[in-house]
Amino acid sequence: MNCKCVPIDGNMLQEKALSLYALFKPPAEEGQPSDEKEFKASQGWLNSFRNRFNLKNVQTTGEAASANEKAAKAYTEQLKKIKKEKGYLPEQVFNADETGLFWKKMPNRTYISKSERQAPGFKAAKYCVTVLFCGNAAGHLINPGLLYRAANPRALKGKKKNLLPVFWQSNKKAWVTAVLFLDWFHKCFIPEVKWYLEEKGLDFKVLLIIDNAPGHLAALHFAHNNTEDVFLPHQYHLHPPTSRPRRDSLFQGHVHEAYILMDM
Repeated sequence: MNCKCVPIDGNMLQEKALSLYALFKPPAEEGQPSDEKEFKASQGWLNSFRNRFNLKNVQTTGEAASANEKAAKAYTEQLKKIKKEKGYLPEQVFNADETGLFWKKMPNRTYISKSERQAPGFKAAKYCVTVLFCGNAAGHLINPGLLYRAANPRALKGKKKNLLPVFWQSNKKAWVTAVLFLDWFHKCFIPEVKWYLEEKGLDFKVLLIIDNAPGHLAALHFAHNNTEDVFLPHQYHLHPPTSRPRRDSLFQGHVHEAYILMDM
């Protein structure tokens, strides 16, 4: 943690060391090979630096929680039964889920002196967008949805948003509401899935697996005749990241892992 209470991780220390090295490195004489070994700021250097200055890596924030393993197993079997009875192929089974993306988020761990008991608190920046990913059990992903606070941010002034590689939406808090989710469902999900299944020569029938967020429940009630909506049980909705891979259907063998790290 630096004097501004900003968390510092190993990558930041290595980058700073490289920049200082480039600043103070004596210039090599023209035409003469340099005998000095190039500084790499390697992991070994970082370990030595930490030991030399008595630094330790600590968690700045976080909370512990455990997954409901029994419910997760029961729901997996229930979902398999639905697929078998209705004859859904992997290409027809889709899973959609939103996630917040803090594109200016600082590290949640930092280095402090071993003499310090804990890191001081700091207020993290909350520049957040909501990203909606949707994919099927065959590994196909449709264009992600992106929800931002501003309808026309300065960086996109004069740009046609329908040409972006995302389905652009906006509201003041970057939250997914029933209206926005239904808009994504009819204008993005249905057209793309219909085209995809036609290309595969398959019937346009879809099993869509989503969590039980209020906006989903209200939006998808009788939304389309060719889709069947299956909601994750209540305990699956507010789940910690540590237990999510076991419980979210994106990770249960029905749909391949579909989250993408986006470099904003």
